[in-house]
Amino acid sequence: MKKKEKNIKISKRKKIILIASILALIIGIIFLINYLSPIKDISKDTLNIKLSTENIIGDNVIVNLNTTTKYDIYYYIDLKDEEEENLDIESNDYYEEKLNNENITNSSTNTSSSKNDIKQIANNEYKKSNGKITVENNATIYLKYGKFNKLSKNVYTFEINNIDKQGPEIGEIETSCTDSSIAVTITAIDMGNPKLKYYFKLADDEKFVCTEEINHYTFTNLEKEKTYTIYVKVEDGFGNETEVATDAIASSKSMSASKKIYYIKVNLATNTVTIYDKDDDGEYSNPIKAMICSTGKATPKSGKYKISYRYRWLALFGNVYGQYAVRIHGNILFHSVPYLQTYPDTLEYEEFDKLGTSASAGCIRLMVKDCKWIYDNVDTGSIVEFYSDSSNPGPLGKPSAPKISSNTKNRDWDPTDPDERNPWTRRKWNCS
Repeated sequence: MKKKEKNIKISKRKKIILIASILALIIGIIFLINYLSPIKDISKDTLNIKLSTENIIGDNVIVNLNTTTKYDIYYYIDLKDEEEENLDIESNDYYEEKLNNENITNSSTNTSSSKNDIKQIANNEYKKSNGKITVENNATIYLKYGKFNKLSKNVYTFEINNIDKQGPEIGEIETSCTDSSIAVTITAIDMGNPKLKYYFKLADDEKFVCTEEINHYTFTNLEKEKTYTIYVKVEDGFGNETEVATDAIASSKSMSASKKIYYIKVNLATNTVTIYDKDDDGEYSNPIKAMICSTGKATPKSGKYKISYRYRWLALFGNVYGQYAVRIHGNILFHSVPYLQTYPDTLEYEEFDKLGTSASAGCIRLMVKDCKWIYDNVDTGSIVEFYSDSSNPGPLGKPSAPKISSNTKNRDWDPTDPDERNPWTRRKWNCS
């Protein structure tokens, strides 16, 4: 009797083990089928995307994501650099952009959209979404479907363009001078704030004078024939600021214009700038000057643009400043290597040593002697052409620049800066 009960217990145990094994096998097969099955293509029809706001704001945007499929949503945020934002290669007007009611521009599959090339982002760069994404700056959002850490092959992208964390765009700065006064008028515009605040001061002043919404101010009781550096700041409704500086002479004498129209070519492949003047036939085929430079990923790869505004000092992306800045197009300018402050002895010397290589966000960095030459001599309306030719830097070749980071005594200065305080003045460098 005991033997029979024992056999029954063994039999029940075998059945349980057998059933558990079969269930495990079935689950394993289902998992394997799901794992091996291709992930469905992601598309607009199976997505629900809603922004926390469609208005232009100075704060973050929350993106709410849902899908009608069984898949998880994975995302990648491709933030736009400040020098890339609003850079419309097809338009000559930097602020000719309009936000539609949707405020998101959609494109799907793995082809390029009309505005941005879809980048090839490695799958391990994607993060699993919990239904909400916080976006801190304007960006292109990449989405994929996923399951078991396996992602779809295609990608769905949309853009966030309504976050304003940039300062206003300062355009022309006009000065009207007498022997004892300088009147300054600013032209400025902002993405989402028609009402701007204006600030003015001289280089030696401790504080700015705020004129609220009035875009002009007159400095009085000035010393005759003296050159003054005037700092201008414009603030939008979100607290974003842009600061520039210009030089003006307190003099009632008319200052003869020495600038002229030139043709400038920027070779991205060799980081070389060549200046062309007219030949005897009136064609811009006479190379007169070559400059070593640093370009960047947002530098236009091709195209021709007309030079517009110029600034003695300009606040740049990353809380740094550039000397002798000349606007080419949008946020793309000629300017010096960045400085930590608007003083010529605060040079980012590590960046200076990168001249001749691609090192900027998009602007064309130059030695001070070169950007000052453009600032002083190249007139508004001169053409700047971008191209790439790694085999030929230009008819005058590629100049060299000194390496200064190892010189702890003088490295905070650009060796080519003509400022009379420059400690490099007594040193001789082959900077041509």
